[in-house]
Amino acid sequence: MKTNIAILFLCILGLTIPGYAQVNPTILSGHQNDVEALAFSSEGFVASGSYDQMINVYKADSPFVFVKSLKGHLGPVNVLAFNRKGKVLASGSEDRAVILWDSTWKLMRKLEGHKDKVTSLMFDPMGRYVYSGSDDKTIIIWEVVTGKTIKTLTHSTRINAMASTSDIKTLYVAGAEPKIKIYDVIKGTVLKTLDGHTDAVNDIAISRNGKYLLSGSNDKTARLFNLTTGKQIRVLPVDCWKVTSVCFSSDDQYALTGCNDGTIKVWEVETGKLIKTITAESATTRDVAFNQNSTIVFGAFLLREGTNYGIQVFNSGILPKVSINPTNAVQPKINMVKDSIDKTNKPLNGVKKVTPSNNTQTTPTDTLLIKRPKSQGIKPGTTAPASGRN
Repeated sequence: MKTNIAILFLCILGLTIPGYAQVNPTILSGHQNDVEALAFSSEGFVASGSYDQMINVYKADSPFVFVKSLKGHLGPVNVLAFNRKGKVLASGSEDRAVILWDSTWKLMRKLEGHKDKVTSLMFDPMGRYVYSGSDDKTIIIWEVVTGKTIKTLTHSTRINAMASTSDIKTLYVAGAEPKIKIYDVIKGTVLKTLDGHTDAVNDIAISRNGKYLLSGSNDKTARLFNLTTGKQIRVLPVDCWKVTSVCFSSDDQYALTGCNDGTIKVWEVETGKLIKTITAESATTRDVAFNQNSTIVFGAFLLREGTNYGIQVFNSGILPKVSINPTNAVQPKINMVKDSIDKTNKPLNGVKKVTPSNNTQTTPTDTLLIKRPKSQGIKPGTTAPASGRN
């Protein structure tokens, strides 16, 4: 009886219990084409990059208020990254450029030097440098304040993802090959590799505590590595054809894997336990992110049907942490994030849309809008490669 009352209480508050049916996602609309990239800011924002060449910024908690549209790229936006303080946003594009945006969402500077599309971005922990990886097989390290090129590293294949621990002495690089290579940043040489995958590695992420690396590959697996030993800890049973994106929660307790079949899985890191499977119908998952307390999952998708473009927002199935009020120990105080579905808004085809106001940055609009053919689950202007994140 008590268990039933507890479940009813949590459902009334809008939480999803693992194993129970979830409600339809919230759609953060505003894009005119598919969303390819996501980034979550410690300042409480979530940004999306799209094939429409735009970057949209929203508040990361319900009701997910639209903040700004950023225009500066001349091609689809492939990748986004905030610095650790959330004060600078970096964006990379098919136009081969990296753009830095300040905390007021103004364009700081445009970094040009790559000879092919930019596919990966990361900041050093202090926010002094931004690293960009490209299909041109190079990684360029830029100084944020001046925009100067500090160093260029050459990789063996196109670069799909990069990650580093807090000391930034070593750089982990994934590309169109099974091995994850570990570089000495100063010398530019490969120190060793993380082995286990049998096909191209599409994405990697390192936990904030520096203990683990999570990787997703075309070999139908996601793998967790111990960075102290360099050994594989476990293979997560993702049960999909290609793992396209991975990430850790801010407290390192949970992880996400996104697949090309439109699923996102929520995992407990220490045990490898599957908490929840989220499915976006007729879509391919391109990027995933948690909010600050891991109760919300953000997904970027290529749609095979429909035009509901935008970030899709789901309940993660992770219960918010409970704190006891010492002045009234009988009544627990539940620190919650509002349910991702705003019950006051009418659904559109069973899905709520959050539509931005006309608050966009004024910029030239004489660039070509690239539209992805809906019959293909691949990026526009490309053919389906034998390997890599597609």
